[in-house]
Amino acid sequence: MPEVKIEIQDWLPQEPWQGPPLPEFLHIYWPWYKPPGAELKVTNLVISPTVVNPGQVVTISCLVTNIGAEEGSYIVKLGGDFVASKTISLNPGESKTASFEVTPAVAKTYNVSVDGLYGSFVATTEAVADIRVEDLVISPAEVMVGETVTISVVAKNYGEASGTKVITCNVT
Repeated sequence: MPEVKIEIQDWLPQEPWQGPPLPEFLHIYWPWYKPPGAELKVTNLVISPTVVNPGQVVTISCLVTNIGAEEGSYIVKLGGDFVASKTISLNPGESKTASFEVTPAVAKTYNVSVDGLYGSFVATTEAVADIRVEDLVISPAEVMVGETVTISVVAKNYGEASGTKVITCNVT
């Protein structure tokens, strides 16, 4: 019969370097061990539109992604000429868009920051386009892989000047 060698690690519910020999679900670890957790990353700052008249709404958004191993929450902070915050909760691998709507009061260049990302927009007294995307229709609402889906929107200019707007559709 072959000799079987049993190590202490075989009897512990977690690796010895992770902490005392207790089940990991009790969350008791050695001081030098940091258990895997949520790690959230903020990217893709979008300011739309970038030229407005005072009183027009500007949307400032970013993408928050959990690249960690556990669910977590993150407070997204808008700074610069406008201050606001929003809490986003994400599962591992999940991404969500955090959006803020701001309304400039006077004509000037406004600077904004969102967690280390920087951008700006201009409020001007000259006439500008105010193109808004409305009335999203997805038909049919549920499909099988490979089936055709029709997605439509209405783009309407509420401004006093002509203009263009890029409309992007992301399907996940």
